[in-house]
Amino acid sequence: MEKSEILQQWIEGAIPDPFLFQQRRAVYTHLLGTAHFAAMLAMKRGVDSEAAELTGLLHDISTYLTGSGEDHARKGAALALRILDDLQLGTPQQQEQIALAVQRHSDKEHIQTPLDEVLKDADVLDHVFNYKMLIRREIPRLHALEQELGLTFPFWDQLQEKYENA
Repeated sequence: MEKSEILQQWIEGAIPDPFLFQQRRAVYTHLLGTAHFAAMLAMKRGVDSEAAELTGLLHDISTYLTGSGEDHARKGAALALRILDDLQLGTPQQQEQIALAVQRHSDKEHIQTPLDEVLKDADVLDHVFNYKMLIRREIPRLHALEQELGLTFPFWDQLQEKYENA
């Protein structure tokens, strides 16, 4: 079984209550979408696609498990380290790189490691494709992704800007 399958099974089993899982379904869908976009971008950019997929699956794990988005990147990084270690997924160095990317993923304004950038861009793509929304600070990244991927997103007029000064 691939590492991403092992992690996905763990995530699915982490909330055994069907009612609670239904409440968190949007976050779960976002984790999967971000993981898929991360793997694709990593392949294009020559970054470890397996690590990128795991990072996408874990980037909002704190929100998924707790239902709260407060300080989710920092809390998620600690959870990611624990989960990866418990499941014995990756080397300690890979686990640390994944946790750092999770911790930094909300900082869309700064350029960091290639894995960090893959995750940030995958997160933006899933916001656009899954939620049809965009946070103001993500607009420059989306424009850069259009250039990189040779795409024009046809639904700019449908995108809703969230958080006026976010």
